[in-house]
Amino acid sequence: MIQFEFVCTIPEFENDYMDIIRAFSSHVFVSEGADKLCLSLERIKDDVYECTIGYKDQKSKTRFCVDERFLEKKESDSYDIKYRAQLKRHSKVALYDFLVRLTGQSLPYGSLTGIRPTKLYHELAGKGIDADSYFEDVLRVSPQKRELIAEICRNQKDFYNVKNDEIDVFVNIPICVSRCVYCSFISAQLDKVRKLVDPYCDLLIKEIELTKKIVKANGLKIRSVYIGGGTPTSLDEENFKRVVECAATDCREYTVEAGRPDTINSQKLKIMADAGVNRISVNPQTFNQKTLDIIGRKHTVEDIYKVYDEAQKYNFDINTDLIAMLPGESFDDFRYSVDCALKLAPANITVHTLALKKGSTLKVEGYDNSGEDIASKMVDYARDTLVNGGYSPYYMYKQKYMSGNLENVGYCKEGKACIYNIDIMEEICGIIANGAGGISKRLFANDRLERLANPKGLDVYLERGEKILKDKEEFFS
Repeated sequence: MIQFEFVCTIPEFENDYMDIIRAFSSHVFVSEGADKLCLSLERIKDDVYECTIGYKDQKSKTRFCVDERFLEKKESDSYDIKYRAQLKRHSKVALYDFLVRLTGQSLPYGSLTGIRPTKLYHELAGKGIDADSYFEDVLRVSPQKRELIAEICRNQKDFYNVKNDEIDVFVNIPICVSRCVYCSFISAQLDKVRKLVDPYCDLLIKEIELTKKIVKANGLKIRSVYIGGGTPTSLDEENFKRVVECAATDCREYTVEAGRPDTINSQKLKIMADAGVNRISVNPQTFNQKTLDIIGRKHTVEDIYKVYDEAQKYNFDINTDLIAMLPGESFDDFRYSVDCALKLAPANITVHTLALKKGSTLKVEGYDNSGEDIASKMVDYARDTLVNGGYSPYYMYKQKYMSGNLENVGYCKEGKACIYNIDIMEEICGIIANGAGGISKRLFANDRLERLANPKGLDVYLERGEKILKDKEEFFS
């Protein structure tokens, strides 16, 4: 393990540099007082810069020129932002190259640390740039991951025809019946917030009704509605029905992330079907009982099959989630889960790679998810098996602290891609978000994107209810 203290001369880029360093966490350790790894960036002339990196007796100097193809007109508001982004991108590549030489290890996504690789790929193609070559020559992305990104972008092409008057609606129910050990979301445990559930749903319904007024006043058309969480089906049947019926509207896709089998029953399935929901999730995460017990899922493998069979009585497209690198699982354990999911033949199968986030029990307990080889083997098996089984990858995203520096990928049968998943990852459509922790996004003609975030905690959301409604109305006016 190589130890160093990281020092850079560009404080505004330091967090991005640390993302690169963290991606090498299996091989390097940042420690105050250790030998310094120093990075500096200097302007040589005009748009030419030199990035100098040194550690002990090793030193590198990398010169690069700002790529004008990524810049706006000099008089535009975003020119400086785009210019700085170029400096950050190329100096990150220089740091990545240095760490590769220092450790003898490369990463599947090279210098890419952002959560949306496909969005960048689309952006490059839109500028007439050979995206595959750029990902290889500039960003150092591996051939296998370039192929995955390119395939996903091809599979998304029919969804990019978003009209200016179209919008998505998100409704958040940040409540779960219990907390999984890998979870870092703001979701509250039901037994601890039970007294807040009724007032939360009251305010949430007010916000949804305001959303519908905003949609009508602005002449908008809703592409999709997505009720997520948390676990929306954690609500009692009365509140669940109130929210699901209020959110119902004329749209192409209406999703409820039912998720946990222990919260789904025939009454809630009927409520969703009667309200026009056409897509739900039944998420096993694993088909191994020992793992379900370890991660804090309060249901059995048998419950998964029972709920799935019940849901099939309705005309839902069903998604199932799996997670690679769960604690205690071997490659054979994960392979078994993939094979079980494939036999169910849902419309969508989403394969996540475990990410150790701050606030999760696994992170607090020091769980080690850094096994790159087994993580890659799991993810590769899932992709090969699902593609051979008639599924195609249609959206993806990356997170910090993921096993093997890998990714989450959604796979679908032909014609079964989730519109909302594509829209939110590629940021091609505005979103009106409702509920605690919801983040609305408004897109403008020049690709500018503005966000409006609701408070995260249920109690704070309730305290600020009137202000939340007022701010939302102003934001979309």
